[in-house]
Amino acid sequence: MDAKVISLLANKPDTLNGRLQVLHECLRQSLPQTKQSSCLLYDEKTDLLKKFLSSHHFTNGGYDECIHLKSNQALFTLCQQEEGKLVSFDTDDSIWRHFQQDPDSVTAFIIPIKQAQRFIGFVCFETEFLAENLNDTAINTLILYAQFISMMINEEFSLVNTLLATVRAARDFTDFRDFETGLHLDRMACYARIIATHLAKKHRLSDEFIEHMYLFARLHDIGKIGISDSILNKPGRLDDAERSIMKTHVSKGVDMLEQVLQDYNLVDMRDTDMMRNIVACHHEYIDGSGYPKGLKGDDIPLEARIATVADIFDALTCHRPYKKPWPLEDAIAELEKMQQANKLDAECVAAVRENKAEFEKIMKELSDDKK
Repeated sequence: MDAKVISLLANKPDTLNGRLQVLHECLRQSLPQTKQSSCLLYDEKTDLLKKFLSSHHFTNGGYDECIHLKSNQALFTLCQQEEGKLVSFDTDDSIWRHFQQDPDSVTAFIIPIKQAQRFIGFVCFETEFLAENLNDTAINTLILYAQFISMMINEEFSLVNTLLATVRAARDFTDFRDFETGLHLDRMACYARIIATHLAKKHRLSDEFIEHMYLFARLHDIGKIGISDSILNKPGRLDDAERSIMKTHVSKGVDMLEQVLQDYNLVDMRDTDMMRNIVACHHEYIDGSGYPKGLKGDDIPLEARIATVADIFDALTCHRPYKKPWPLEDAIAELEKMQQANKLDAECVAAVRENKAEFEKIMKELSDDKK
C-alpha cells in the first residue's frame, strides 16, 4: 500500500488539494467507508481554524467554517496531544460538527498536525462507520494516512515559509523608513482573503487558493525595497519623474522574487505563479491603463485583481504622509467610482461592499494607532 501511495504522489499533482485527493482515493481502497478527508489550518494571529484542503466539496450544514481554538476546551486539549480523537457527529458537544463536510458521514477521526512540535492544524477523516466499528486496524490505517498528509503539508509549508521569511527579513529593514508598515501588509492580506472567499463559489476557488492568497498578498510591494528613501518618504505627492521611478518597484519586485526562488531552488514549487502574478500585476487596471504591461480585463490574473482592490482600499483608509484616513463608506464609494471607470474588477469591488463589516473589523483590529 505504501509503495502505491508513493508512486501516485510521485506524479506531483499541481496542488496540495490534488495530492490530498490522490491520498483519499488510495485510502478508500483499504477503507471504502471513508467519506471525506480534509484539513483545517490554524492561524496563530487570529486563533482561528480555517478550512484548507478537502477531498470533496460539501456544505457543512450551516456551521461557521472558522473556529476559535483556545475558547473550545476540547479542541485546545486535542491540539496539544500527539494521538487523534474519534468523535461522533451526533454527540452533545456540537464543536465536532464544524469538522463535518459530508452530510452522510457518521464518525470522524481527527488528528493534530505539527511542524517542529508547533501545532499547525488538524487532519479529519469522515466515515460511515459507527465509532464502535472502527477497529485498531482501521485506526492505524487512518494514522498512517494522516502521517502522509502531514508530511505533504509540512514539505510545502517549509518551502513557503523559507521564501516568506527571506522576503520578510529584507522588508523589515525598510519598515523603519517606509510608511507602508507590516500592519499594512497584514491588513491587505486579510482584505484579500475576504474578497477571495466571497468570490470562491462563482470562480470555484479552493480553500487552498484562498489561504495562499492570504499568504502571498504580503509580497505585492517587495520591490519597494529598491526605491530610495527620498521617494518612499516624500511628504507630498510625487512629481512625474519620481512617479516613474516609483513604478519600477514592480519590475524590481519580480526580479527579487525570481532571485529568491532560484537561490532556494523553489522555481518549480507549486503556486509560484500566484506569487509572480500578485507582484507583477497588482498595478494593472481593467481598461489597460495600468502598469507595467497595460494588461486588460481577464488578462489580469484573478489573484492580482483581488490584490489590487485590497491594496487600494487599505491605501485609502489609512494614514499617509500626504493625506488623512478616509472613512469606510468614502473608501468604498471611491472603489466603486474606479470600477465604474473600468479600472477595478467589479466583483472584487462588490465583495468589499457586501463584506464591509468584516473590512471595518480588520481596520480597527489592525489599526496603525495600536502599534
